Amino acid sequence: MLRLDLAQEPRLLEIETNTRRRLGEAQRMQWLGEVAGLQESLRHIATEKQQAERLPVNPVLRGWAAYFRYGASKKTFFYLGWYAWWRLIHWIRHKHPHTTWKQLRRRYYGADRITEGGLVLYNPAKMRVERYRFRGAQISTRYNIDEVNPDGARFRRTSHDDVAFVGQVSEYLA
Repeated sequence: MLRLDLAQEPRLLEIETNTRRRLGEAQRMQWLGEVAGLQESLRHIATEKQQAERLPVNPVLRGWAAYFRYGASKKTFFYLGWYAWWRLIHWIRHKHPHTTWKQLRRRYYGADRITEGGLVLYNPAKMRVERYRFRGAQISTRYNIDEVNPDGARFRRTSHDDVAFVGQVSEYLA
């Protein structure tokens, strides 16, 4: 699950071009050992290119969960973790088409999560949900409008709070 640095992608394409050129020469000269080694190198380069194109899943999941942790989003975190897990399982099954589920579980699955090379798929359901810290008295509602400090950091009186505006809307609707 490690990713190639995108700045190195042009160098990888250059290596692939040189390897293909050397493979053509080795096939013309019938160097069988060299052909096998170069074909293995091209397979490895193809894998590296796939990994370079793949999005980094963990930072995206962790950032999304950290941003929405202050809302009522625990069920969504569970669904997102489930969805990411199944998408990665489908990708692994596609990557290893002739490998059994038992072998895949042994290779990638450990302690209720997908792992490879020390990296673990982040589960957003493990994010602790909190409720709007340090702002409770600054959020205006119709019950505390007289108690809230208008000069507070997050208080903003809108034109909808104006009594005259509410009266105009009431007359218009009536």
